[in-house]
Amino acid sequence: MPKVKTLCLMLLVALTTAATGAWAQTIEIRQWQGTNAYMRQSDQVVASTMAEWRSLWARIGARAPDVFEPGRTNAVGIFLGLRNGPGYGVHVLQAVRRRDRIMLVFEERGPQDYMMAQRMQPQPTSRALQAGPGYGAPVANNFAPGFAPPAPPPPGPPSLAGRQPLPPGPPTSPWAIVLINRADLPVTLEQRLFR
Repeated sequence: MPKVKTLCLMLLVALTTAATGAWAQTIEIRQWQGTNAYMRQSDQVVASTMAEWRSLWARIGARAPDVFEPGRTNAVGIFLGLRNGPGYGVHVLQAVRRRDRIMLVFEERGPQDYMMAQRMQPQPTSRALQAGPGYGAPVANNFAPGFAPPAPPPPGPPSLAGRQPLPPGPPTSPWAIVLINRADLPVTLEQRLFR
């Protein structure tokens, strides 16, 4: 009898482990990032056709790489919108399959004062992007609002080292395009404000 209980327990553990692996399976992705998109507003865009893939790349003024396979891959464009100065970017943390969808998790990176301000805001919820055959259009985005750091003080007298504060850089518009090596499941995009 103890052998049967042990065998049943081992079988239960094996089944639980196998089921957990199916619920959170890592998805292979390829990504591109930059800081100068034509998009000046926050947006998330899914591409499931060749025309949509090319349109994603047109938003950053670049030619689309010849790696997209309609029906086998999907892509997501993450556009943060206008940011005040350099140092901002999109960082994709993970892409996993959870039950019947793909979760793509990313965070916005920025200068230290921006990151501190983000920590004071509530966490946003996930956004389901529809991708693949039979799925509708994407829903409205829910990016965390953009934050423009306070304007620097007017230049004052030179410091002891003989230097004045540097003026802020030109505005940027950070972006990332993520190629997902699956096209059979809807994509949910989740923005993490901090870890």
